[in-house]
Amino acid sequence: MTEESASPPKRTLGDYVMYQGPRHFSSIAIPVIAKVLEIKPAFLTLIITHQFKAMDHEDPCSHLSTFYELVGTMDFQSGDLENVYMHLFSLSLAGKAKDWLRSLPNQSLTSWNDVEEKFLQRFFPISRYIKAKSEIFVFRQGEDKSFCETRERFKMILRKCLNHGFEDIAQLSIFLTGLRSDTKMLVDAAAGNTMMAFDVEQATRIIAALASIDYQSQHDTQNTHKEGLLEDALLAQNKILTQQIEKLTAQMDKLPQHLYVVHSSQSQSQSIRCDFCGGDHPNGHYSYQNNSPEAEDPSMLEK
Repeated sequence: MTEESASPPKRTLGDYVMYQGPRHFSSIAIPVIAKVLEIKPAFLTLIITHQFKAMDHEDPCSHLSTFYELVGTMDFQSGDLENVYMHLFSLSLAGKAKDWLRSLPNQSLTSWNDVEEKFLQRFFPISRYIKAKSEIFVFRQGEDKSFCETRERFKMILRKCLNHGFEDIAQLSIFLTGLRSDTKMLVDAAAGNTMMAFDVEQATRIIAALASIDYQSQHDTQNTHKEGLLEDALLAQNKILTQQIEKLTAQMDKLPQHLYVVHSSQSQSQSIRCDFCGGDHPNGHYSYQNNSPEAEDPSMLEK
């Protein structure tokens, strides 16, 4: 009797198809703390508007960097940051990235390091890492790129591969090697010697100063170019207006002549019309060459 009562109840087909799992599923295990974190709705909207969707053009490292910056604006204490990261990170994902997070086992990510590591393993695999690191190593300055633009592009390439492993001295060597020959001469001239004679700190300071000067020069050139374009546009517009005024003036000068010709032709047509026969001759100057019936029958004139 005891064995029968201990046996599990029989399950029906309806029980089998019913959902038996947890009502709330989350791959990220949110730490339980006594302190209540207040996250304003405006901050939630800010995170949602910068979502990572695992598109081909999106960079997971840039997304993490942006995520850190947004959370940094929320003014949380450093001891609460990991908890905040784990609360908000799922909201920063959408599309395929959100599907990936939901595919992980429930409560399997117990720390922020787990979340970050799994995220980079999935969306920044070894193949992408090798490609990003190779892009750093073969860096070259473009033919039409200025020094400041080249420096900014190199720093952007470094940020795309945060774990590239290049030390500061190696980064400087790669950057200087990738410059055009004329730019290298400019850098050496600015240093007063070859850049290879300086240490990392000195070389970095020289490059930063030269980039700042080049940026200011580019800015001044663009402003001068814009002012020149504006002046050219005003001159062209004034020239068109001057031509239109001259053309209109010429037409106004010819207007009295046209009026005189029209008036003269009307006067002549009225003065040569006969009041008696309607012929094209003055009164009393009848022309016998006229082919009208009055010319053929003189008796009509007597009438």
